Amino acid sequence: MLQYIGETFCCDRTYIFEFNESRFASNTYEWCKPGVTPQKEFLQNVPYSAIEWWMTLFASQKVTVIPDLEDIRTMYPESYAILKPQGIRSLAAGPITSDGEIIGFIGVDNPDAAMLPMIETFLNVIGYFTSTLLRRREWLRRLNDLSYHDQLTGALNRHALTEQYGDLPMNSVGVIYCDITGLKATNDTFGHKSGDQLICHCYEILKEVAGSSRIYRTGGDEFIVLCPEYTEQEFQSTVFDLRKKVREDQHHIAIGYVWSEQQPLNLDKLISDADQVMYEDKRNYYRIYGQCPGVERRGLAGKNRLAKNETLNPQTPLQTFLSLVEIDAESLIQSVSENNDSSYFYLGDMQEDLFYISDNMRDDFGFQSNLVYGLLSAWGKRISTPEDQDIYWQDISRMLREKRTVHDLHYRIRDVNGNNQWIRCYGILKWDEKKAKPLFFSGRVTHQDKKFVVDPVTGFLREHASIQQLNELQKRGEDTFIIGFSLNGLTEINGTRGRAYGDRLIQKVSNELVERFSWQMTFYRLEGTRCMAIVNPVCAYIGAEALIEQIRSVVRACYDSKGVTIQKACAFGVMRYPNGDLSSEDLINCLLTLIRVAKQNTSLPYVDDSTEHFASAQKMSSMALTLNQDVMQNMKNFRIVVQPVVSAGDGSALGGEVLLRWSYEGQDISPSIFIPMLEKDSLMHIVGRWVFEQAVSTCVRIHTYNPVFYLTFNVSLQQLSDPTLLPFMEDTLKKYGLSGSNLIAELTESFLDEQPENLTHFVLEAQKMGLYIALDDFGSGYSSLRMLLRYPSSIIKLDRSLIAEVMESKENLNFIRSIVFACHQFGKTVCIEGVETEAQNELILDTGCDMIQGFYYYRPMELGDIYRMVSEMGEKAHREQGLQ
Repeated sequence: MLQYIGETFCCDRTYIFEFNESRFASNTYEWCKPGVTPQKEFLQNVPYSAIEWWMTLFASQKVTVIPDLEDIRTMYPESYAILKPQGIRSLAAGPITSDGEIIGFIGVDNPDAAMLPMIETFLNVIGYFTSTLLRRREWLRRLNDLSYHDQLTGALNRHALTEQYGDLPMNSVGVIYCDITGLKATNDTFGHKSGDQLICHCYEILKEVAGSSRIYRTGGDEFIVLCPEYTEQEFQSTVFDLRKKVREDQHHIAIGYVWSEQQPLNLDKLISDADQVMYEDKRNYYRIYGQCPGVERRGLAGKNRLAKNETLNPQTPLQTFLSLVEIDAESLIQSVSENNDSSYFYLGDMQEDLFYISDNMRDDFGFQSNLVYGLLSAWGKRISTPEDQDIYWQDISRMLREKRTVHDLHYRIRDVNGNNQWIRCYGILKWDEKKAKPLFFSGRVTHQDKKFVVDPVTGFLREHASIQQLNELQKRGEDTFIIGFSLNGLTEINGTRGRAYGDRLIQKVSNELVERFSWQMTFYRLEGTRCMAIVNPVCAYIGAEALIEQIRSVVRACYDSKGVTIQKACAFGVMRYPNGDLSSEDLINCLLTLIRVAKQNTSLPYVDDSTEHFASAQKMSSMALTLNQDVMQNMKNFRIVVQPVVSAGDGSALGGEVLLRWSYEGQDISPSIFIPMLEKDSLMHIVGRWVFEQAVSTCVRIHTYNPVFYLTFNVSLQQLSDPTLLPFMEDTLKKYGLSGSNLIAELTESFLDEQPENLTHFVLEAQKMGLYIALDDFGSGYSSLRMLLRYPSSIIKLDRSLIAEVMESKENLNFIRSIVFACHQFGKTVCIEGVETEAQNELILDTGCDMIQGFYYYRPMELGDIYRMVSEMGEKAHREQGLQ
């Protein structure tokens, strides 16, 4: 249809745009005349504001006709900026409506001028026909969905498996065959509605582990999960995670799996092999928990250690265990030979997931029998805190993934009486000869000795010791407060300078704190870089605020002495003790929550235990989840704005800095809040590439008015370690046809010593593309002038903190002048940031700087306003030229 329209009316391009739920318009179909460059990929998520004036006409069932694009240059600058780079000279566009709602529009570019009146009438009519075609497309998509998806769960169906698997990229593949245990009994006993709920529940378990793209429901109670292009290690880790989920759930799923890279891959055979393993797993389950009629219906071959009607003798569990599994005696003896007081022993077959535990372990931790199916999961549930549970499962997962043979952890666990005990769990894992399958796992659990009370890095007491002290204070009826704090920036320090460097910084901080405050408070290390101080009740009169400032001063001095530049070295939370009905353990968990809130609210000196702060913590958690979802949904709710940079000579806008914005629940969130969240979740690689493409696209459109206007974009520390960034930048510049000389990459001064090799590589490769480099926040670090010699930056942006110094005295003004002079001597252009008042502007103009950026001239502007600004600048220049 589009081709017919284009050829009939002699157009360069015909197209259809459709609106999404957020009212952005995206080009979904196009036809181009031979020799005309397709534009569809450049025209996704076009803002509503760019075509708002079209919508007014569409609402009246009128067609938008632009006989000459230059006619809208000043009236509709945002539309002009988007249309001009496409080579459009004229266009016509008509609405597509469905049930009275405008769902899109159909348009033509550069039609034969003589046919414009006829096109206007034609587009009004064709819009209705196009609407019918789009509805028909949706019906076909729905039919396709019905054809390829199971309607109960939403999983792919057997037909999809048959039709699609040949198209999968499969140099290697893992197959997981799953069967829901007891579905027939559920249907017979509780009805098919309950059976359907069980099927959906089990599908959700599979989705959580493997995602939804390759899960097939192939029968009433059977699912197949395909894992194409997985390494064997990745596949084994996925299977382990799935088994863990199943063990933690009240419903059982029998699991069989197989992985292969042997070419040619025979998927049918692999599925059959996984099916065989699954039925063996299912039979083993029923051997332990009871027989199920029909399990033997396929007559599968395999080793059957118990006769079909043989039952377990509960009085001799060890004999039963030995009859079911293969024992590796050497591993068993090695793991239990050392003499330890109060030790518990366990041994088990990893393939059968069946363990035998000692009598005292059974009794002290409330197991029903010495014979335990799924011990790893059952033991994990007894671990006291979620943090320790995570550490436990991460270690188990790493042990399987990395083919390790030793498991050795310390953590707290609840005994049969509900008491928390510190224990050490040590075990040895036996693998098969190829280290492909874990076979036998045995070890011991011992009550922790006193040496574990002290953290080896900080020398602080561990968390469990703090609980003892708090309980003792409560018994004595003494009131005090506890201070929680985190040492910030350690993740970046460890990543850039090495963990040994980070540990030395932590040790210096801890040593200084103990030396300074040993009689006033006792320090404890909690999780990660978070610590806690219990204030001596005798010293509580000093007050939390005063003590916090003293701790902050010590930490800051330690960071400075190590040459670590960070805006906020630590974040603080404070709680009263005792605190209502909170137990010591709950109080520490609440304190950790307050520390997280404090890290996000950088303007607060500390966060106390008020209701609003706990509510803030809940909001931050919800915000972080939404932020992740928005990034993964093609940068939903993100946009860029531009803050102009002006000439110090005449105040005219020369360029602008691209800034990222994110909206949550209809309100813009400060970058100081959401940027750290993105960095914490390692999302800056994705976000940074998106920002760069937006900068390139915007720059191309601005050049329709001002071809020398430049844009700067920020590069984060995480992005420097992204190997795909530079190739992406090069491809994007080629895609939009933009010279790199129109863009400037801003790097903050703190990067220069943290990732010198990555930084040097980025700078050199960026310069090969023609990009300029700007050194941002210059003057905020300790070694700024040295950096002028080391790195080839073109622009120096003086930090806004220097503005306050300029306002204080003439001497400070002379100091800033000397910095500007030094930069000029090195051939650098100087921009001063943060100018907000007329008084500041007058002083800054006296420094000799080249450019100025700040609210006094322009605040960050939406793209539509930027296009209007450059349009008006162009018209003004045109008028002035005409008067000369």
